[in-house]
Amino acid sequence: MDLNSPAPNGEPPREPGRVVELVAGDFLLTVNPVDGGEIVSCPPGRRPITPRRAPGTLPAPAAPPQGAPLLERDEIRHRLYRLLARGRSVRLTGPSGSGRTALLAAVARDAAELAPYGVIWLNGHRRTADDILQDLYAAVHTTSGYRPGRTELAAALREVGAVVVLDDTEFGDTALDEVLAATPECAFLLSAGPDAPAAAPASRLQEIELPGLTHTAALELLELAVARPLDDTERAWAADLCAAVDGLPLRLTEAGALLRLRAEDAPLPEPARLTAALASTLSQPARELLRLAVALGGELPGRDHLAALSGDTSAATARTELLDAGLLAPSGGGHRLPEAVLADLTAAGYADTTGARAHGAAVHYTWWLGRRETTADAVAAEADALLATVAATQRAGHAAAVTALARAAAPPLAAALLWSAWERVLRSGQESARVAGEVAQQAYFHHELGVLAICRGKLDRARVELEASTALRGVLADAGGAVAGRRALTLVEDLSRPALPQAPAHTPPMGLPARRNETPALPPADPVARAVAAFDQAEEEAETQVIHRVPEPEQPVVVGRPRRGLPRPAKRNVAVAGAGALLVAVLGTVVAFGLTSGPGDDDPENATPPDPSATGNDTPLGGDDDDDTPTRRPATRDPEPDESESPSETPSESPSATPSDPPTTANPTYDPPAPSTGGSSDGGGSSGGGSAGHSGGGGSPGGGGDGDGDEDSGTSDGPTETGGPTDNPTDPTDGPTEPDDPSTPPTDGPSEPGEPPTDPSGNTSADASPTGEGTPTL
Repeated sequence: MDLNSPAPNGEPPREPGRVVELVAGDFLLTVNPVDGGEIVSCPPGRRPITPRRAPGTLPAPAAPPQGAPLLERDEIRHRLYRLLARGRSVRLTGPSGSGRTALLAAVARDAAELAPYGVIWLNGHRRTADDILQDLYAAVHTTSGYRPGRTELAAALREVGAVVVLDDTEFGDTALDEVLAATPECAFLLSAGPDAPAAAPASRLQEIELPGLTHTAALELLELAVARPLDDTERAWAADLCAAVDGLPLRLTEAGALLRLRAEDAPLPEPARLTAALASTLSQPARELLRLAVALGGELPGRDHLAALSGDTSAATARTELLDAGLLAPSGGGHRLPEAVLADLTAAGYADTTGARAHGAAVHYTWWLGRRETTADAVAAEADALLATVAATQRAGHAAAVTALARAAAPPLAAALLWSAWERVLRSGQESARVAGEVAQQAYFHHELGVLAICRGKLDRARVELEASTALRGVLADAGGAVAGRRALTLVEDLSRPALPQAPAHTPPMGLPARRNETPALPPADPVARAVAAFDQAEEEAETQVIHRVPEPEQPVVVGRPRRGLPRPAKRNVAVAGAGALLVAVLGTVVAFGLTSGPGDDDPENATPPDPSATGNDTPLGGDDDDDTPTRRPATRDPEPDESESPSETPSESPSATPSDPPTTANPTYDPPAPSTGGSSDGGGSSGGGSAGHSGGGGSPGGGGDGDGDEDSGTSDGPTETGGPTDNPTDPTDGPTEPDDPSTPPTDGPSEPGEPPTDPSGNTSADASPTGEGTPTL
């Protein structure tokens, strides 16, 4: 089969040389009966297309034929139907021979129209939960040679709506909950024996126990079996029998067959010897079949094998005789002896030749499996009998026969996708090969168990089995088998390799807190919001970063534009300076409005300041119109003073001209300094000089102060803006600028709040703070 193209729909897997290719989940499995299976990752395009059958096109369920009429089962039958119609799942429990299978068949006929996909009949004998899900998938989908993985299987069964009848369920608890959870649109009707595991307490499954028949129903069933009325002796015997067997329909069917087949003068047996007495009335071929079934643990082989196994050509007729007598019960595609019948026959001596008959069955099946005409479907139909033969032969101690049978049965069971049966055969064969000392066969079974473990996702178990197989084949110098084992081990190592490690999370250095946000946020589109976000980020970095630095000498902070060629300041200083400049602008506007207002003359603190044109030494109240900061540089600037010089070395400087002691509004007791007798170089006088009475007006940080030292509007609240020769930028967006041209002529006219006043001579008043800025310092 081409590995690069999917298999056509419905095409059965071809068997060239008994080598079969299967797709099991994510793997491509090649069943090789010589060297063992080969498993690789499924190539792209090799996974087959599995279309779902349309509702109403499913094959007829393999339900058992209708037998004797159901007596006293109408109430339970209607109750089961109502629960299924509401979408509930039910499990019917009862002992062997209580009529569970017959009741399930009747309810299945009633519920044929409840679901879109109708009724799907499955067999739970010797089946696991995974096998049941696979059987349900195969019943609904058109596929061959494909066993999906758990994820695909759950996705495919999630949308299937059907009434699933599962007879002889042998699993429960969590396994049963997995089946119910994987099929939410299905309603299950199950039957199980009293020894089956119970369902989980939180399961949505409802339990119903099936009771036996009453005395009246038992007599009616016996009369139907013999097709005549019972006499008084038979009625009394039937009453005692009904009480002894708890009204089990199977026992009553046997009693009816005994009454029909016995001689007229034959005594009626005790209830404990009912099965032995009935078997004695059967033909010799029928009794041979009973011995064969007892030898195989109650399992009766298929019809095509009965003649070869019993040595009688009339074995098929004998099988029908056993069915009419009620000694066989339907089980999947075949029949088997009920547990009670098997125990009675074993006690009656029908197990005398168990070992010889089991060995003969093993030899027969080994020959049959070796034929090229034997297909995987035929092996699947005979799977229960094969498992029973392997177990019976192993109990009898025929290790070599078990090894040969398991080696012949393992490949077709794997090709039929019966993995639970495949695993049981492999384990029995591996144990028997160890006992028999057949190393080559033991290596084969270890290899197959490793391949099966890979398909099921149990990599640790697969590694152990494959390493044991490779070691044994190395001892035997089996090159082909060793290569297959090493390839499988390589696949296990690849699957066991961990995924690529994730990038480790940010770990801060010792003593530092972790980052609050590893993913940088996009800056806001709004300029104001962007400035606020930058300020918040600077504050956060200042709080979270702990850096030990050597303290530097404090320098006066000057709010102004940076000079050309100087480096731009730090982000945090820029944000702080910008906020301060914005606040100074607001305060300047407030002061301007206060100066232009007209308070009463009797209020010395709010008195109207003198006309700037009359004095010529007052500080201007405005700044540049095109500047964001309400500051203006003077027309002339004196050289920067040497910081190393002491104030005592410059006696000509006024105390009010010192930039390191600016007056603040935080101290309400501040007293402005007395005016000096002459203008100093740092006093910030006007270009034309100031009078002796007002020479300190430019040097005092209040601006506009008269010679008497009275305060004008210097009591307004707000931060103090100090100046000096050292520059510090206020706006991170502003670059270095040229100082104002002193030759620019001033604008005539009345002074605006944002423009400097002019004197009568036409010169701009330069009386300002020590920094030369035109904004009054508060």
